[in-house]
Amino acid sequence: MSKGAGSDIDSPGVQLVAERAAASFPVRELTYFLDGGAEQTRMRERFEAIVEAEPVFRRSCADYSLSRPERYRLAMRKQLRLCELIKDLQLTGNYATAGSDVRALRLAVHDDIGSDLQLLMFIPNLKATFSDEQLAHWLPRAEAWEVLGCYAQTELGHGSNVRALETTATYLPDTDEIEIHSPTLASTKWWPGALGRTANHAIVFARLLVAGRDLGIHNFLVQIRDLETHAPLPGVAVGDIGSKIGYNAQDNGFCRFERVRIPRVQMAMRNARLSRTGEYTTSGSVARDVLYSTMTLVRAEIVGNCGNALAKACTIAIRYSAVRRQGFADGGHETIVLDYAMQQARLLPCLVSALAFRLTATHVTAMLNAGDAAALHVASAGLKALCSRLTCEGIETCRLACGGHGYLEASGLPSLLGTFKQNATVEGENYMIAQQTTRGLLKALQAHSVGGEATAPAAGGGGAQGKLVEGEHQAFVRGAAAAATVRCEASTLEALLEPATLCAAYRQRAAWQLLYVRRALGAAAAAGAAPIAAWNGACPDIVRCSESYCFDALVRHFCAAVASLEAVGSPLAPPLRSCRSLFALWHMQQHIGEFLESGYLGAAQVELVREGVRRALLEVRRDAVPLCDAWGFSDHALNSALGRYDGDVYTALYASAQPALNPMNRDEVDPG
Repeated sequence: MSKGAGSDIDSPGVQLVAERAAASFPVRELTYFLDGGAEQTRMRERFEAIVEAEPVFRRSCADYSLSRPERYRLAMRKQLRLCELIKDLQLTGNYATAGSDVRALRLAVHDDIGSDLQLLMFIPNLKATFSDEQLAHWLPRAEAWEVLGCYAQTELGHGSNVRALETTATYLPDTDEIEIHSPTLASTKWWPGALGRTANHAIVFARLLVAGRDLGIHNFLVQIRDLETHAPLPGVAVGDIGSKIGYNAQDNGFCRFERVRIPRVQMAMRNARLSRTGEYTTSGSVARDVLYSTMTLVRAEIVGNCGNALAKACTIAIRYSAVRRQGFADGGHETIVLDYAMQQARLLPCLVSALAFRLTATHVTAMLNAGDAAALHVASAGLKALCSRLTCEGIETCRLACGGHGYLEASGLPSLLGTFKQNATVEGENYMIAQQTTRGLLKALQAHSVGGEATAPAAGGGGAQGKLVEGEHQAFVRGAAAAATVRCEASTLEALLEPATLCAAYRQRAAWQLLYVRRALGAAAAAGAAPIAAWNGACPDIVRCSESYCFDALVRHFCAAVASLEAVGSPLAPPLRSCRSLFALWHMQQHIGEFLESGYLGAAQVELVREGVRRALLEVRRDAVPLCDAWGFSDHALNSALGRYDGDVYTALYASAQPALNPMNRDEVDPG
């Protein structure tokens, strides 16, 4: 039955008031839960108030009509003001530190600022790969923003395959210098953020050549622009690579080096050293903890961003669907779009998926803070791939669910989608990086089978080499053989919805997929296939295995979060229990063939899954708008005519077309 039937269409906000009044839980308590505590919520809201009072940070639909140069220059003004506020407010921490003041202020801006990479990638790489002596010179300058850096790894011809990078760094003993050179067009550095217009230094990944020997890829700190004039230095050809599908305040750039010389001491020397006489020594392989913490931190950040971005899209689409009316119900009243089962089936699974991503990211961050990065490295690759893929698909689903208005930039959805899409490629293209998870699982499975260390089972999937690090995946592989044989005994929906049953379902499928991949690789090897060819032939199943393992993690963390609320009798437990059921059953329904193939479900139980989805959709529908509100997105954060908190979408849409916000209408007769 439609809520608020008969509401005046000129006052669509009345419907949102009714939706909020019917909430089955205290919304503010869920906000605290999602933020990690009441203090975190208060800090977030404090900084959002500061940001929204600053003219340079103000947002409107006019922003969507800015040219690329205008977007970039506005981002630079925002970055400058952000640095000033950090100093004025005497804030501490950095962008990458969970719960820090600086991070909270940056997140309150809700805008893309290209120089973020200074603190997210440039400085962390300096700390991880440069010696203490080098850091004493460079780190203070970078933290003072005198040295503006970028991370120049990717080339026009090579990205993830770092070993094939072509840029050279040749040691010249006569002058004690290293010559950085781009020998081919394909060796042009291409894509690094902040390289195009902002950075004056770059951490350049290049092949170290010493006395005719190729010593492999190392990184070097190279000045690319004058510190006073910002003009490119001699031998450096640098610029922006052009407009992208989104994220256009960021100046992704290109750079070519024509025999540019740098002092030898600007080679990163924490783990490898080059002496004045050309003697090359290493301190062994790069420290595993540094490697894992860097990779896992970035991937955990992306998983958290997935939850945030998808929740924004859901908030816009669900609020709009709650005020938009389409078609006539009995009694002659137009039906609220959100009351259509099809609209619920499109939007509500996206909403509960956003919750699953946030809860898992919270778990991963807590383990990272506890120093357990190595234990998470196997899952982090697959989680990044799966969550970013589902988020891209989910934002597009939300856009489509808003009909024609969702196609407008003023809805906020096209910009949100275009900007987020980068996450499906950065830090490893999704279908490539997902293989790292399966590779790690196979390696752990082999080690468990033989009772000791084992090398990776096949080439082609990436991943760490050497001694196996104890992690969550260890417990999984130890129980894989037994888990793969489990069968669902549930004969009622209530039994199917038991947390233990849901967890067993996803664990069984993941274990079955892993053992299937191992058999497939073994069969290919027995037939004479080379390891690389065998891996390549099994890649679709390898990616499915990775996704199955990561779905298992998402369901387990969701169940654990609900259990923690149930244990203390929290009023949040019932609504999140419904969300958990919808998340687990919806994705089970989407992959029902795999649960049948693995033998966990029988044909008769498929109807239970579908019945459970229908029930869970209705339960979540009752709290859909309050669940969105609990994320705490302000109108400033969403910058959407459709997602306004007050529901006055038609007024906002009409305003977005007026000359003040739409430059196309500023001349009554266009010069064209």
